[in-house]
Amino acid sequence: MKSALHESRADTAEATSSASSAWKSVRALPARTLIFFIELYRTYVSPLRMPTCRFMPTCSEYAVESLRTHGVIKGLFLTVVRLAKCAPWHPGGWDPVPARRDRHAGGRRCCPANVDEQRST
Repeated sequence: MKSALHESRADTAEATSSASSAWKSVRALPARTLIFFIELYRTYVSPLRMPTCRFMPTCSEYAVESLRTHGVIKGLFLTVVRLAKCAPWHPGGWDPVPARRDRHAGGRRCCPANVDEQRST
């Protein structure tokens, strides 16, 4: 009896995991589509032009990384901000994609471990 119950729970967990995996794939589809078009640009258009990007990583590399790291909404926002910097008055240089911030279960952003220590001093 215990074995059948264990198998039932395992099947339920596997189905939940499968559904979760499918949902993640669907959610990532818009970002993947944009990345596909950026890769087309990098493969067919970019080689025909002189390299002009003053940033590292390049704007197209930045766009792909931001979409992969942050998803379509925040990734697109970061990419637009980066492209807006691409002007003669900006010096360029190293401009990496910001790291993704983890969130607590309640939706609040994760705080550094030493926040309580900073407040007490």
